[in-house]
Amino acid sequence: MMESVNTGTSVVAATIAEREKEIFFPTYERFAIGRVLSASGPYIFTEDGGKYLDVIAGLGVNALGHSHPEVVKAVQEQAASFMHLSNLYLQDVQIELAEKLSALSGWSKVFFTNSGTEAVEGALKLARKYFGSPKKAELIGVSNCFHGRTYGALSVMDKEKYRNGFGPFLADADCLIPYSEENLTSKVSDKTAAVILEVIQGEGGIVEVPATFINALHELQQKFGFLIIADEIQSGVGRTGKFFAYEHYGLEPDIVVCAKAIGGGLPLGAILTNNRIASAFTPGVHGTTFGGNALACAAGLAVLRELERVCWRMLLLNQLISRAGLCQCKKNTRKS
Repeated sequence: MMESVNTGTSVVAATIAEREKEIFFPTYERFAIGRVLSASGPYIFTEDGGKYLDVIAGLGVNALGHSHPEVVKAVQEQAASFMHLSNLYLQDVQIELAEKLSALSGWSKVFFTNSGTEAVEGALKLARKYFGSPKKAELIGVSNCFHGRTYGALSVMDKEKYRNGFGPFLADADCLIPYSEENLTSKVSDKTAAVILEVIQGEGGIVEVPATFINALHELQQKFGFLIIADEIQSGVGRTGKFFAYEHYGLEPDIVVCAKAIGGGLPLGAILTNNRIASAFTPGVHGTTFGGNALACAAGLAVLRELERVCWRMLLLNQLISRAGLCQCKKNTRKS
């Protein structure tokens, strides 16, 4: 579509694609489908009458599809009250979302962020702060996992495309050969503060963590006392049939990070852990401006309520079909 653009001295005709290239950093290669006018459910609609099945889903964000009515309603109602306050103020919507997230996940402590990579940064900081010693500060990631584009996240990743030209990265950070028990054994030590991993690698090619690697990780944790951080940004919030993907694999993390789907289309992430580890963050040592924003929390609460409603319906249907009782989940003592 051609539009008139005022350059200051003259008016020229330009397409929206030309305007995008003129004004933005050259970091994105946009799909050549024209201007998006609206989106609903799994579809997006363009100005030329195109209708597309959006399998990108906002990069794993739109778990309920675009413009879900419950999310839209929640955001509208919250906006009528207030849209953003400092985290110095008590806000019902934040507390309700944290309580719902705790109830569904089993974790007792929540810290809200505005993105997944901010959650990762906070989790890495938390691990180091928990031990509080430069002698136990090493952070280890797994090759081909993706944790974000900030410095802490990049320090525990090894994809050259994301790292090239941005070094040096954090000291005392390393990356393992993908799910190699031998490499894991050679890398971790009493200097290790945390190992972070995705149990299902997203960008890594939908690679699942082997049970043997998890067993080795737990054994080494018993020996060296490091923390395990599960990155559930891509795979969490019901995407795999359980609330978090690590539940399928027997991993027992100490810290969990999530984002994307939890915000229903608005920027929201979270760090989850237990009381003992959370106590390492005392007032003022860590914080965020937009993490736990009221609009994002309202959207997130609508998402979790809708997922809970759908999941209970599915469980009930399965119960009726199989005539089997609902399974009782075992309590994970790490979470309280």
